Amino acid sequence: MADTRIELLDASLNLLTWVKQPYPLDKGGRILQYSKELSDFGQCKFRISSYDSMFTQFGDVIKPHANHVRIIRGGALVWAGAIIENSKRTKDYVEVVAAEYEWYLSKIMVARTSADPSGAGQSGIYRVFNSGTMATAVTAIMNETITTMKGTQGVHPLANMTLGTVENPNYPPNLTNGANPPGPLTGPWSFGNGTTAPQMIFDYHNVLYILKSFGNVTYADFGIDENLVFSFKSFFGNNKNQINFTWGEHGNAVDFNIPRLGQKMANDLIGIATDNTGVILHAEQTDQASIATNGLIQVVAAYSDVKDQATLNARIQAELPLVSNPSDSPAMMVLDEKAYPLGAYSIGDIVTVNVNHTFLTYSATKRVVGISVALHNTGRELTTVQLNTPLPSQVGN
Repeated sequence: MADTRIELLDASLNLLTWVKQPYPLDKGGRILQYSKELSDFGQCKFRISSYDSMFTQFGDVIKPHANHVRIIRGGALVWAGAIIENSKRTKDYVEVVAAEYEWYLSKIMVARTSADPSGAGQSGIYRVFNSGTMATAVTAIMNETITTMKGTQGVHPLANMTLGTVENPNYPPNLTNGANPPGPLTGPWSFGNGTTAPQMIFDYHNVLYILKSFGNVTYADFGIDENLVFSFKSFFGNNKNQINFTWGEHGNAVDFNIPRLGQKMANDLIGIATDNTGVILHAEQTDQASIATNGLIQVVAAYSDVKDQATLNARIQAELPLVSNPSDSPAMMVLDEKAYPLGAYSIGDIVTVNVNHTFLTYSATKRVVGISVALHNTGRELTTVQLNTPLPSQVGN
């Protein structure tokens, strides 16, 4: 435990104390587990003895939604979030669950300020984005979110959140509008009426859901850092191809899973949605290289949250690369202490994966999209890294 420290902070992010001797989470001696997710939230769990002197000195420092947690490993900050739960309080210990700050965005509803675009005249039912840039839309909803959180007498864990970098991504390559026949969309992202350019419509959805939808159609990333600064960028992370996660002789991995998920594969993806007047919308995207290699595999997907043709086109195009090649399925590497320490790489980074085991020889450039760490009282640490295949444009970042 000497290399890892669990810090407890107050609402102003001032250090109060740290956990000197975590109480075991299980009989195997695991004392800490935490995870990180790209454009989403991970969680952290540990236990403190009910007799720990910190409670006498500092009082109830583990109250949900009042205090914060940071994990320091080897002097580097590797995790930050707020306490959301005391899932167990027994005579022996208290269990603490914390979540990365994006969790709170799932608990704030977007302001519904737009009239029903179908012409029914109902106001305050929808939030419609049909003009301006993606950066303008993200800035608007995040400023509203910050105002809402500050409005609760400043006690909300994200009451001091501020906006950092909000980029306006370009339209993804080969994206088309909703015209008949469709035409190309190029340059910086701008919303339109659903034909000229994508229009995005939301009803009773939370802010995290909307940010994920924005990220899905633009391939952009978002997050809140340890100083409560929110950013929305075309790419989070760094190109770290020199970092290799390797199974084999002189490797640093203790296990791996390199699946080829053929059941979930599609190289001809047909999307179906309805607009606000009930008109059925269709869009189709094909991967000709995959068809030539694997044969035709068609899948139909229905989207209840898509309300216009241009957005459906964008949604289908974004999803096809994720499912068109079974060799591009998400992968997993379990690393030991000989691997690069967490802090040398993080969420969003581009890394290299190598496996040389019996018949399996695998080498690929991957992107880190999730990290899970389990620390035992012996000091043994196992890190599971979830990896996706990056877009060609991301590899050069």
